[in-house]
Amino acid sequence: MQKAYKYLIAGLAIGLIVAAVGTYAITAGQGQANELDCDECHAEGHGSVIAPDINVNGTILLTGDSPKDEYVIVDGIFALPQREIITLESQNASVASRGVPVLDFLKAHGVSNFDALVIYADDFVLELKRADVTEDTIFVPKEFSLRILGSNMPVSTWLEGIRTIDVVGGPAGDSITVNGQEVTFGQMLEGGIQTMPVSERTIGYIYRDSNYAYDTAFMVTGISLKDLLFKQGLTDFNSVTIDGVSLSRNGVLTGSYFLTRNDGVIVLATADKNRPNWPEVKSITVA
Repeated sequence: MQKAYKYLIAGLAIGLIVAAVGTYAITAGQGQANELDCDECHAEGHGSVIAPDINVNGTILLTGDSPKDEYVIVDGIFALPQREIITLESQNASVASRGVPVLDFLKAHGVSNFDALVIYADDFVLELKRADVTEDTIFVPKEFSLRILGSNMPVSTWLEGIRTIDVVGGPAGDSITVNGQEVTFGQMLEGGIQTMPVSERTIGYIYRDSNYAYDTAFMVTGISLKDLLFKQGLTDFNSVTIDGVSLSRNGVLTGSYFLTRNDGVIVLATADKNRPNWPEVKSITVA
């Protein structure tokens, strides 16, 4: 019996030693964590990240008057040279931020001149005229997307969660004429970007003697033919001619005619045709 008590006491002693060592390790770790300075990773507020090896795998759609539609990987954007700027957070304080100049990003993707940028986020939109975009207008990482800010921009315009950048104006994109007036693809998207499902199909699958069916489609971005005409003020018409092909008013209003881009060229997409069969669009005439 005494021998059993000796083993029990020895076990309790070992347990207390292990618990003490574990408690010390946790306490020391917490103390070390509390001593870390947030400025080592983040500039003061507003999502600006200083860490040079930021890994953000989200994508941003660059469209409009750019050479082509591109889904640009956010991580790739921050492989470009970065610049540190000073932004005014309030009348009496300033914030240092480091990021990629917007002008450098655009130039890297074939855009050297433009009239405006329309930037779409999850639930917000921001338009920057060319004069508003300076060397100090930068992109900084923000979670899985971007934030835009600049020395000449009030904090309320520091848009975050960017999803799409529409370049408006400049020679890099494609354009068509509507009743003799030139309209660029960027101008088409300036008032909002639409999507349309195309090449819809049902994929069947048999699993464990049960049949399953899944409806799928590709999504394209652009603007419907009807909305483009209405946007141009052409609401009263009987027919529309697109490069010699005539469409009735009812066909335009109820059909699935949709203007999008294919390899940088504006084309007319319809739900019943696959991408290789979408005709290029040069002119639209309304009568």
